[in-house]
Order: sequence, then C-alpha cells, then structure tokens
Amino acid sequence: MISDVMFYLSNGIMLYALLVVVYACIRRPTDVRYTFLNLFRQRRRSGVTLLAITLGGIAVFIFGGFVDYTFWALREQTIRTNIGHIQLYKEGYLASGSSTSTLKFGIDNYDKVKNILLADPELKPKIKAVTGQLEFNGIISQYEKGESTFFVGVGIEPESSLMLGSLDRIVSGSDLSRIETQQTAIGSGVSAALSAGYGDWVDMLVVNAQGGQNAMSSEVRGVFSSGIKEYDDTVIKLPLNTAQRLLETNEISKVIILLNDTAQTKDAEARIKQLIAQNHLGLEMKTWDDLAVYYHQVVNLFEGIFFFIKAIVSVIVIFMIGNTLMMNVVERTREIATLRALGLTKGYISRLFVLEGVIIGMVGSLLSVVLGISLAELINLHGIPMPPAPGYTQGFLAFVLWTEDINLFWFSCALPLVTAVIASIIPARKAANLVIAEAFRFV
Repeated sequence: MISDVMFYLSNGIMLYALLVVVYACIRRPTDVRYTFLNLFRQRRRSGVTLLAITLGGIAVFIFGGFVDYTFWALREQTIRTNIGHIQLYKEGYLASGSSTSTLKFGIDNYDKVKNILLADPELKPKIKAVTGQLEFNGIISQYEKGESTFFVGVGIEPESSLMLGSLDRIVSGSDLSRIETQQTAIGSGVSAALSAGYGDWVDMLVVNAQGGQNAMSSEVRGVFSSGIKEYDDTVIKLPLNTAQRLLETNEISKVIILLNDTAQTKDAEARIKQLIAQNHLGLEMKTWDDLAVYYHQVVNLFEGIFFFIKAIVSVIVIFMIGNTLMMNVVERTREIATLRALGLTKGYISRLFVLEGVIIGMVGSLLSVVLGISLAELINLHGIPMPPAPGYTQGFLAFVLWTEDINLFWFSCALPLVTAVIASIIPARKAANLVIAEAFRFV
C-alpha cells in the first residue's frame, strides 16, 4: 500500500517537473540558459551536490540490481530443487494436512496425466519436463559402522533428475542411473551422518501405505549437495521404479511440471486447470509461488532493507540539493530583489528555482543510469563472492541483474529528479517571498 502511494506520488512529481521544463523551453527558453548559468556559478558547490546525487543514484541502481539477481537465483534454485513450477496432487491431498498424505493420496493414473499434458498443443511448447515423484519417510542405516538416521526419500525418474535437480552438485560418485536401479544418491548431510560415501551399502526401513514394514539394501551411487542444509541433511534419491517396489505401490505422490520459463507459470496453470476439468482427472495443484515459503521470506526481508536504503539516500540527496539552492537564494538576494522590482511575479521567481532543482535532478538522473550501467557491467565480468545465505552451505557469485526489471531504471531516474523537486520547494518559496526593500539592504 505504501509503495503504491509512493509510486503515484513520484509519478506526479516527475510529471510536474516535465511540465516545468517543457513550459520553460517553449515559452521562456532564456530561463533555461539563465538557470544553467546560475547553477554553475559556484562550480565547486554544484559539483559536490551533483556528485552526491549521482552516487546516491548509482548506489540504488547497483544494490537494486544485486537484489534482483539474488531473487532470481534463489527462485530458480528453489524451483530446480525438486519443486518445479507446478505440482499436481490427488484431490483431497492438500486438505488432509497430514504427513502421511503422500502415501494415502497417491496418483494411480500418472501415465495418462503425463500424456494429456504433453499432447496439448497450447501447453506442450511451454513444458520442459513432466515427471512423477514418490515421497516417503524412513530410517537409513549403515550397520558396518553402526550409524543410522531418519531420511526423506524421493523416488524420481533418473532422466528428469538432470533437469529438475540441475543445480545439485555431485560431491562424489555420479547421479542416478536408468540401468542400475538398486543404487541411490544421498544428500551430503545424510552422508556425513552415516559416514557413508560412494560405493558403500546402506539399508532402508520404511512403512508402506498399508502400514507394513519394508526394507531394502542399496549401494550409494553418489553424494549430492544442493546448498540447502535442511534438504541435504535429510533427502535421499531413488529411481522411481525402485521406490515403488520398496513401498509396494504403483502410485506416485505428485506430478511435477518444469516449464521453459518461470514467467509462463500463470498461463500454464490456467491451461492445466482446464485440462483437469475436461478430462475429469481428479487432481489439484499448487505453483512454486505457493510452495516456496523461504523464498518469500527472503524477498520480504530484502525489500524492507532496500526500502530503508532508498529512504536514507533520498533524505541525503534532498538535504544536499536543498542546501545548494538555499545558498543560491542567500547569495542572490539583491539579484532577486532587482527582478521583483522590475515587475517579475512571485510565481515566476519560484519557478526559476524549481527549474534549477529540476535541471540538476535531470543531470543527476542521466549520470546515475549511465555510470550505474557501466559499473554493473564491470562487476558482472567476474562477480562478487558472497558467503552462504542463512540455511545454506554454499557461497555464490553475486552479479548485478539490471536488464530484467524496468522498475530499477524508473527508480534510478526518479530518485534524483523527485528529490530535487522536493528539495527546491523551500528555497523557491523563500526566494519568492523576499521583501524587496529588505532584500536591497542585504549585505
């Protein structure tokens, strides 16, 4: 709500500034020249002010691009860590709210659902992969070393794991095989808890949907690390057919759909809803936006930090510009008195000082964007090494993503201009309200 009010207020101020400049250029072009001469009469002071405006705009531009890249990287990592863009469940699964729902609400017509999705001419170009997934819990042990731990098992199709788990880093061994179905991949945290690595044998004990206990021995084919500590500490991956055999079921827990572009999620969601209704599939769905709770927490945190930084920079710029214009008023007191004595109105004098603020704001906007893009490209040559985020185990290279968000350009231009107009209000009123007789006696 606050951001919307600020957006419309900023647009109104920018429109006013544009009208002031257009009016001056059309009706009084000499005022523009006069304003430039007055601004740079004190070159050092104006230069320092312009430097402050430009640095503020650059800081907002670079930090905004860094935040955008962080959001993009976290979003894509979340989607490609076995969440996908859209998940389909058996009807009633979401309402049950039980940890055992993954087995009690299994999808028994997975092949039919997959064929319907991939056969649709509107949906097929948007889909990168459709895969079934079976989730279950149990205890995994390595009896030779007397170690055991709880785990969350994920039965996946090995060929789709290359795309859906594309950001998982293989620490040792390799990913799941389509041929060696008795092998498993375990998270780095599970590996550390069991003191098990590539080539070791582990034993899994699970409870199936009927309440019976099943066990299976499996060779560790690989150890992976997603960078998400909670995920790596609990998850193991099995081929889907092996997981179904372990749990004595032909069903899957959910269908995961990975799209070519995250921006296509809403369109794909709407079309899938139509297909579910038309074919009476008895399914319900959630998008990554509903499932990525941690992502939204990080976004809300960074947006709050970004808002605070923008507010601080805006206040600094307002004071810098206001100080420059107020000093201009003081130094030009007799000059203003002369203009008033010649018959110029208070409104005209006020517009002159507002025009000075607008022009210095426009120059600052231009320099902020040009220098901001240049610095962003310089940073993007090598990136900035960052430490692991909270809950993560791997650091990352940060870049400045400035080509995706038009709002970043808008704000980088709006900040210097809007703050310049606001800062010019008080000096403009002071100049317009000078008493002519007293102004002539000013020393």
